[in-house]
Amino acid sequence: MNNVLRRARELPLLTMMDFIQEKLQSWFYERRTTTEGIFREISNWAEATLEEKIKPAFTFRVLPIDRLKFNVKEGGMEFIVDLDKRTCDCFQFQLDEIPCEHAIAAIDSIYQKKSAFCSAYYSRDFWLKAYEGQVNSIGD
Repeated sequence: MNNVLRRARELPLLTMMDFIQEKLQSWFYERRTTTEGIFREISNWAEATLEEKIKPAFTFRVLPIDRLKFNVKEGGMEFIVDLDKRTCDCFQFQLDEIPCEHAIAAIDSIYQKKSAFCSAYYSRDFWLKAYEGQVNSIGD
């Protein structure tokens, strides 16, 4: 936002406020329109992040501990993945709230959808809700 306002800061105050309002209005419209055209369950960014993690996950060995708890072996290291609590010993699953490579390997072993284990904040519905508001001009 600071970079966007670089030139606008030199304008008179009311002109700068109009610039900010117009910029926010266009951003909300563009993002709302983009989101309405998405038919996946999660956002483009979350989908791309999952796709990046899928290939390395195929090299891991997955050993079930119970229905939703797994021991995932990567080289000489072991990670405990708990899909019920959405945790992994690497802490990436908890940090991003998107399945890490180890969790993806575990999810694949039980034939579930990876998107079901992403935080609701990455869902299409939340994305639509974030941009459902409108930024209206004040008028003259």
